[in-house]
Amino acid sequence: MSERAVSPAVVIYDNYPGNDGHRGEYYALMARLIGSTRTSSLWRALWARQPVLDGAIEASVGSYILLCVVRAAMGRRTAGILFRPLPLLEGGLLRLRVKRMLLGLVKRLPGVATLTILPFELEPGFARFASGWIYDPQYWDLHYPDAVDADRPIGAFAQEIRAAAAKRRVVVAVGRQDEAKGFDMFSQLFAARADLRERWLFAFGGRVVDRLVAPCLDPFVAAGGQAKSEYISHDELLDLYAAADAVWCCYALDYDQASGVFGRAIQLGLPVIVRKGSLLERTCRAEGLAYVAYDGEVASFDGVAVPAPTDPVLAARRARQWGEESVTKLRGFLGLA
Repeated sequence: MSERAVSPAVVIYDNYPGNDGHRGEYYALMARLIGSTRTSSLWRALWARQPVLDGAIEASVGSYILLCVVRAAMGRRTAGILFRPLPLLEGGLLRLRVKRMLLGLVKRLPGVATLTILPFELEPGFARFASGWIYDPQYWDLHYPDAVDADRPIGAFAQEIRAAAAKRRVVVAVGRQDEAKGFDMFSQLFAARADLRERWLFAFGGRVVDRLVAPCLDPFVAAGGQAKSEYISHDELLDLYAAADAVWCCYALDYDQASGVFGRAIQLGLPVIVRKGSLLERTCRAEGLAYVAYDGEVASFDGVAVPAPTDPVLAARRARQWGEESVTKLRGFLGLA
């Protein structure tokens, strides 16, 4: 007789079935850590006997509210993760006020847990509509539960960047480049500051996708910046971090949220350049991370102030601690502890 199939411990609901961005990695990690299976069927999620985790509440707040209400009536657990809680807290638009009100109401239901991926210490107001928090998985997934890409040799792209830098230090911007990711600030800072270019090389890998910042590309390249304005492979992405002395995480005012680029950088012990006053700066201060804050004024940036990297052993230890803490919390909210 064949072995009886083991039922998944958790059903993860996401109404978007694709794996673009980091979705595929995110759900594969959850499957390993909490024994989950994924569905894009709201019907299946509504009637699942197992605890249900809405993997991305922002994709459909209405679906999440329905899940919480119907499943609470049946005495079944439902949790959800908010990736961008700040607009819900500060937004004045009617749709944001309605979502905030509804999330505050379902928070009171038995068996419901809405979680942010930012600690309440950074913004206590998140507690108005969320039950708790975990660290963004991209703040710890390179080291918990196991080390990933730890012994990978430096690739050709990293060697190319380092050769162009000569004896200069390197700032990298990773992935899609647009106004939200601060490409205008990144490129203009390098192009405008000859004194900075003597000590630093700025390099990026990823498509420039925003027509508003596309005009910044040519002056950046003319000033000697390293540009790979195209889709980059996973290995090339890793090479950007391998070549870096600091990582650009200085994002637009309306893109104030946790960041996978930021998370990967701090897991590797790399200093980060963040926007002054942002949630990422608050994270750096609260957690004692290596960083410099930039206000967007070209003349104000001090390259000398960029700190040295954190000991990779200490960075890995912190990531493992955050991972263990986050998974323990998540299992508790789902009733698996």
